[in-house]
Amino acid sequence: MIDAEGLCVFVAIAETRSFSRAADRLGIVQSVVSKRLKRLEDQLGTVLVDRAIRTRSTLTRVGQLYLPEALVTLDQLNKAERIGRSLGRGSRGPLRIGYIFSAAMNGTLGRMLSALRAGLPELILEPRLLETPEQLAALQAGVLDFGLVRPRPAYPVGCVHRDMHHEGLIACVSACHQLANEDEITPHMFANERFIVPQFHERVGLIESIHRLATAGGFIAGQIEHTTDFVTAACLAASGYGVVIAPASLANLNIEGLVYRKIGSFDERVTTVLLQRPDAPASAVIEIENLVISCG
Repeated sequence: MIDAEGLCVFVAIAETRSFSRAADRLGIVQSVVSKRLKRLEDQLGTVLVDRAIRTRSTLTRVGQLYLPEALVTLDQLNKAERIGRSLGRGSRGPLRIGYIFSAAMNGTLGRMLSALRAGLPELILEPRLLETPEQLAALQAGVLDFGLVRPRPAYPVGCVHRDMHHEGLIACVSACHQLANEDEITPHMFANERFIVPQFHERVGLIESIHRLATAGGFIAGQIEHTTDFVTAACLAASGYGVVIAPASLANLNIEGLVYRKIGSFDERVTTVLLQRPDAPASAVIEIENLVISCG
């Protein structure tokens, strides 16, 4: 198989019309130029350069026909090297990012994508809306590079985690609900309410906040309905089916018939956590670290 060294020598001779000038251009001695060209010609089974005139090297007919192909091949090899180096640095190629719905609503995802786009324009950003349990499995399997998730007691082995955003909780109720008449809803006012929770059958996360809310209000949260996502939960609340306790950023979601109210006497905050696999692209890690520092 022919190699880049032989092609480089051949192109240098073709462009300089001299073995000695080709050697100077490539930074090698003239004898090496001759050996590499001879090896290439032996591999191709033909003569590319006419050596009859020592003062001026000219291409044979085959050499003239082969030169465009050699130039294209070298250009492709150079491109492959550049791409390979970029991929190794993590500044090129796909970057797979999982995120929860509220990470989009509170701006964390947007800030992260903007920083990556500005600092690493050749990256192909691939954000995917996935709930926390799905993201943890995907990170463990190497399907995701980063994940924006809710805090959990444990994370996949090797994953680095850091807090990215904190926000309070609000109540989402139907405009026709009696609680909609309140400027602020205190915990005891939620007694006997049905809670709609996009909980995905986990016993951690928002369901814990609801139980703490019930404890603060002096009641037991007995009526809990599970849904698949926040949008579905919000639509059910708008219809009067129940109450959604959600991150404050959900108020950015405009759903007809749904109103948002502050929760008083209940200082509960939820956190968006960034997870990164140990083999996440180094350049992307640096850009995100810079984002964290700039956001303070």
